[in-house]
Amino acid sequence: MQTQTSTSSSVKRRPAVKKTAKSNGITIPEPKQASKGSARTVYKYSGKKIECKTAQMIALIKTVQEAKKDELDSSSFTAQDLVKLAVKQGNLITGQEPMRIFRFYTKRLKDEGYFSKV
Repeated sequence: MQTQTSTSSSVKRRPAVKKTAKSNGITIPEPKQASKGSARTVYKYSGKKIECKTAQMIALIKTVQEAKKDELDSSSFTAQDLVKLAVKQGNLITGQEPMRIFRFYTKRLKDEGYFSKV
């Protein structure tokens, strides 16, 4: 409850301070700078032969291998372009959102040496 009221506009009031987790010893990290997003990140295919057993991962790699230069450039493509072409060619058939499949396998595709960020 306020004890002092003022109608003067020259008095500057401090905004109400909310209790944060910091008072409990927990620090909240600063927000990160927004990136381009996973769909617009540019990747390149390393040329490695398919050695995995996951059908959806094979479909993504196979799409890059078989793509013509005018459809998809294997040295510079976005996740969106790859997934769009994989669905168009019928390599990737799923009931889920196709980009979700790519996002799930992105780390594994990079770790196993099939794709790398440009």
